[in-house]
Amino acid sequence: MYDRNKLAEKLRLYLICGEGSAPESVIEQTRAALAGGVTAVQLRVKTWTGRETYETALKLKELCAERGALFFVNDRLDVALAAKADGVHLGQKDLPVDAARAVAGPDFIIGGTARTPELAREAQRLGADYVGCGAAFGTATKGDAVVIGPAGIKKTLSAIEIPSVAIGGIELDNVRELAGCGASGISLSGAIVRAGDPEKAARALINEINKYFG
Repeated sequence: MYDRNKLAEKLRLYLICGEGSAPESVIEQTRAALAGGVTAVQLRVKTWTGRETYETALKLKELCAERGALFFVNDRLDVALAAKADGVHLGQKDLPVDAARAVAGPDFIIGGTARTPELAREAQRLGADYVGCGAAFGTATKGDAVVIGPAGIKKTLSAIEIPSVAIGGIELDNVRELAGCGASGISLSGAIVRAGDPEKAARALINEINKYFG
């Protein structure tokens, strides 16, 4: 099993990339973001073909390995395993965590999603290695996301012992509002992928995270 202390460190700045961009663009954005200090990357796409997702995952895994970052695939356990990703992230409507664990084995990192203490405890009970908790703020990426705010994240994460990331509408100027929420780090997309200079944006974010997260 992956050392949970090391996992928490690797969740410091967790980039979600993919949707709305071409594979080539995702690869270049991620390369720059990793240079700026991103510690984990998740490929999240719903509209690409399986082949596009797999081939991009292979390249992203290589880039992450070069920088010592973790690489995850959202939802697609088959692609994650085929590309030898470090793990998979599963939402509430995806394959259940325990079912994924039965296929992937004990050393594969599985992330779950939770916005209430009950869902967080369930994810932990089923064997999730970490949870993504939010939405912290309103987000354009998921317009239907339920905003629970920093207080809701703190309440949810107080129910579990596994590592976690706060997610949802996080930008450079609101990282400080998540201080003391209990998360190991933050997960975001737009603040980096929409930036003119993803490397510079990632560097500014990791510096801000280090100020407010223990």
